Amino acid sequence: MKEYLEVKTQPLPYHKERSFLKALEHTSREHGFKGPFGILFFLFYRNFDHWLQVLSRIMPFSGIRVKLQKMRGVKIAKDVHLGPLITIDDVYPYFVSIGRGTSIAGNNFILTHNKPLEYHSEVSQSYVAPVIIERNVWIAINVTILPGVKIGEGSIIAAGSVVIKSIPPFVFAAGIPAKVKEDIAPKLKKNYNEKEFNKILEKRKKDFGF
Repeated sequence: MKEYLEVKTQPLPYHKERSFLKALEHTSREHGFKGPFGILFFLFYRNFDHWLQVLSRIMPFSGIRVKLQKMRGVKIAKDVHLGPLITIDDVYPYFVSIGRGTSIAGNNFILTHNKPLEYHSEVSQSYVAPVIIERNVWIAINVTILPGVKIGEGSIIAAGSVVIKSIPPFVFAAGIPAKVKEDIAPKLKKNYNEKEFNKILEKRKKDFGF
């Protein structure tokens, strides 16, 4: 699907209660569609995207799920496994990228935008932000990933976790919110040549302090 916003962290207007037609017109403009024909096209586009999402959740094979999510605009590398009942942001799926060799177990939510009521504007921001899942990440069942999160290469996210902040490479993280529980880098070293492995560790230390 077409990318209507530049993929970067940016503010969104707050949600306001509107009639269906006014809400449709407003949301259409947000996505670059104007005028009666633009609104009709946007309505078709949103319905098509919705059904791609629905089908990807219930299809019995990972390869089909991957194909359908790619059609929505999700950036998915080779050898990615997507389990059943995965929901990837309904509005900005193209803000999600998933690296090679990653496995996402199922019944997961990956969200790229937060759009609270204008009523809550003093306590919560309205924004859209990319979600980046790097190579060889293992995300267990029932994990929720919030906007702006980056999950580092080779990391494992335990079942039921809610990831609200970025996770370093080569760690085991769990909980609500998800926190680093174990450094698993020594156990993964055999999968890399020394130069590549040390480069990832150096960047981890620079970005996360360990």
